[in-house]
Amino acid sequence: MDERGTGYRCAIVTNDFHAFRTAIIARSMGIDAHVLGSPTASYFRPSATMREFAAVVLHHRWVHLAVCLFLALTCWLILL
Repeated sequence: MDERGTGYRCAIVTNDFHAFRTAIIARSMGIDAHVLGSPTASYFRPSATMREFAAVVLHHRWVHLAVCLFLALTCWLILL
């Protein structure tokens, strides 16, 4: 990819529960990618979804912390 320079597209194939986070990481690296997810077994989906949710929250921890603090402060001010 480094040899081709800019202006290209690529495809990234991963599990379907990884697709959202993979797209976020690709975009943050400046990669114009089309992310494709392959099906995941239904018995594994609940734990995989929870793990991916936690990973996305931790990846943007400062944004989520700021939003949570803002919401907590707003609720506290409303209750006063």
